[in-house]
Amino acid sequence: MYSSVENMVPTCVAIHDLCSYSKSSLSVVIPTLEALGVEVCPLVSSLLSSQTDGFDSYYFEDKTETLEKILTVWESLDLSFDSIYSGFLGSCHQIQIIENLIARQKKKGQVLVVVDPVLGDEGTMYGPVDVSLVEHMRMLITHSDVITPNTTEAALLLNRPYQSIFTQDEIYRWARELAMLGPSRVLVTSVRLVDSLAVAYCDEGTCGLVPYKELKASYPGSGDLFASLLTGLLVNKVPFLTAVSRAVDLCSLALQRTAQEGYERRHGVAPLLIIPDIVKERMLYVR
Repeated sequence: MYSSVENMVPTCVAIHDLCSYSKSSLSVVIPTLEALGVEVCPLVSSLLSSQTDGFDSYYFEDKTETLEKILTVWESLDLSFDSIYSGFLGSCHQIQIIENLIARQKKKGQVLVVVDPVLGDEGTMYGPVDVSLVEHMRMLITHSDVITPNTTEAALLLNRPYQSIFTQDEIYRWARELAMLGPSRVLVTSVRLVDSLAVAYCDEGTCGLVPYKELKASYPGSGDLFASLLTGLLVNKVPFLTAVSRAVDLCSLALQRTAQEGYERRHGVAPLLIIPDIVKERMLYVR
């Protein structure tokens, strides 16, 4: 058994869609993780002409067959990885494929599994998502160590009505209920409290909030950026609460700079604008 880079640097299998124009998913994930010193091994779940928010039309191509063929070769080579990080998965079959990948990798050794259950936002499921996909995603997170749903996705996973504003006790209850589904660590992003915004976390039963300042502008791909920062820090053995706090700060910085530079919203968040900051962050922890 050997790692794809002979254990020189930590490796991460990143299973996401790839947009040929605008920043989201793999076009955010790859530069962010690489800047944190993590070797990205991308698996493309689907190929799109652009991300879908803000474009009147787009091309979508399912890549399940290609994904399966790549994994078959990887398995024949007996490759092992330090982490697995999944985002948008476009079908129940794709989720089952990733469940099998996780099971095989866990047999080879310790692997960090981060699942961003991409299902919807602002109270609405994304176009390709249906009830069956939500049920399969609920099964996938039972195999994870960390999940990063937004409040819409948390509601779907818990089979609860969507809720736009939370008290502290309410979001802690949701986070603990999500943890009962399997992951030892839960982060619920974009939580609106009565007077603030925060990321809520549950770390093996202990809950807390990491607040952040609300910006006037919002950009697609910001959830991908946050989860990528978190994954990269955790796979580099940064303590959990430090990783959460730094991921929140760096993601906020990227959004602020993206807005200051006048990027169109539909272009997505620009990780390029914080690459030097990410590299500095890496140097604090990686020896």
